[in-house]
Amino acid sequence: MSEIRINGIVIENYRSFGDNVIIKFPDEKYKKPVSIVGYNNAGKTNLINAVLYGITEKYVNKDTFTINDFHNRNIKNIPKITTRIHSSQETKENGKIANLTGWHKLNINLDGSEIESATIDSYKECCQEKNWQAFGAAKYYKIFYINFHEIKKEISTKKTSWGNLTSFLAKHIKSIMAKDKKMYDKKNSFEKDIKDSTESIIKDSMLNEFIKRIQKNYAVNLKDSKCEIEFGLPEYDDIFLEMMFKVGLNGDKDNLIPIDHFGDGYISMFVMSVIQAIAESNDEDKCLFLFEEPESFLHENHQEYFYKSVLCPLSEKGHQVIYTTHSDKMLDIFDTKGLIRIEFDEKKKQTVLKYNNCSDNFISEVEVEVEVEESKDEELVSRIRDYNNYIKIIEPNLNKIIFSRKVVLVEGPNDLMVYKEIIRKKVIEISGDKKLADTYLNFNNIVVIPHHGKVTAIVLIKLCKHLGLDYFVINDFDFQDNFIEKLDYKTESEYKESNFYKKEIEDIEAFNLKGEPLSEATKKAMVTTNWKLITEAGNERIHFNIPKLESVIGYESNDKDSTGIWDIISNESKFSEDIFPEKLYDFLEFDKITKKDTYERF
Repeated sequence: MSEIRINGIVIENYRSFGDNVIIKFPDEKYKKPVSIVGYNNAGKTNLINAVLYGITEKYVNKDTFTINDFHNRNIKNIPKITTRIHSSQETKENGKIANLTGWHKLNINLDGSEIESATIDSYKECCQEKNWQAFGAAKYYKIFYINFHEIKKEISTKKTSWGNLTSFLAKHIKSIMAKDKKMYDKKNSFEKDIKDSTESIIKDSMLNEFIKRIQKNYAVNLKDSKCEIEFGLPEYDDIFLEMMFKVGLNGDKDNLIPIDHFGDGYISMFVMSVIQAIAESNDEDKCLFLFEEPESFLHENHQEYFYKSVLCPLSEKGHQVIYTTHSDKMLDIFDTKGLIRIEFDEKKKQTVLKYNNCSDNFISEVEVEVEVEESKDEELVSRIRDYNNYIKIIEPNLNKIIFSRKVVLVEGPNDLMVYKEIIRKKVIEISGDKKLADTYLNFNNIVVIPHHGKVTAIVLIKLCKHLGLDYFVINDFDFQDNFIEKLDYKTESEYKESNFYKKEIEDIEAFNLKGEPLSEATKKAMVTTNWKLITEAGNERIHFNIPKLESVIGYESNDKDSTGIWDIISNESKFSEDIFPEKLYDFLEFDKITKKDTYERF
């Protein structure tokens, strides 16, 4: 059984990577794909290329690298790439053993400012005994790299002018041929049949006369009357690499069209089918799949389908799947064990690792306690065991958090509408630039997401902390009285032992939707939930609209009608501390906006 798995990689001074960055990958027990996320130019492609060099899938010699591969194009910043791989032992064509298990280190030697040599040196242990069995071993393992940006190249099965197979499809077809003994048993009869058929067809033809003229002239030019020329098909091993896939739409067998004549989206789905076929035919072999932005050219509905129906099943079968993505449809936000998040640090001018924790998983950490009076939502929560799945059901845009630099968590859809409009107007007020105002959140990688309830908000705050993301939370308070300062307790036991919890909660006036007073037990549960939210968020990262958003902006009706709320907020130009506090102003980095900067930017 062929098996290969990358355990980790260390990158230094390679392109956007400057300081030493160590990235670890989950072990074989983790049966989910590993996603690499980051903004444009964060360094995702550089990371994938480093992996390809490190596992010797991309050939390395002195011409492989140029000054552009040195960090900041400085000749003193010599690229360093070290990978840790586990593999099975395979028998080479010459009978020797192929084994990639161990450490693989990029070694670049300079002669002044020129690259004298570049090699991947392999070791059984880190930088100790050399592993000579790793030399030329990569081709004996199932490694599939697909760059979906160049999808048409990936379905090509032809060799390059250098005789190399560059597409994953050609490599797989070649490996099938090498293993299929029945095909090779048919080689002689196939070649004879092809030769006889060719001679029969071109006999007594103008083409045959043309070939004879070429042969006659060539023999004279070479002064060799014995020169023979044959016009036929490629060698047996290459015939199948010259063939192409054709597709008949709607079952049309008589009008087949070469697959590369279709659009990129159609080809992407064809590649999806090829990947599935490879996995289905490799029940014993454990493959390594490396994908660059598989969502390219796919409609977002197909993106989610690709993730759940292709990437996840590949991993469930034991294959290692590593991919870069910009799509929030292509990952599971709570399954953080398989997440690698990188950013480009503008101050340090280099790629930095923001999240990589394959030994810990948020989905197994979070514990949700529902202490408030049951409503429809709480009843739903109590019925759904997978609380994380519940959160994703009520807020389908949740995955956008991972792709953001900062996260503003608001109560619900109306809050989302109101705060986006306030932010837009604030930016216009500061900069005078409507274009900047319309794009400010996107341009600065800030996302506003509804959390739909305090219990859910607590979970999402924990998630932001787990991922190292900056967050700000906006909530309704549920009570007419502003007693937030009375909730300044460090522990729950301290809070529940306080006079406030034991006595003062009785005096709080609170009513349900029918206008009926709430029981003391219900008030205690609701206040406790608010206390937990404040404690989890921290005072500087939370704002309460008391008692609710509609009251603060002056919307008197209790119907939560979005159009009515919009009429008020769209006609308002000044916003008080009650709705937009100074700490939110700071969080959104409005102090960095100047009129000069915005006009220069556009």
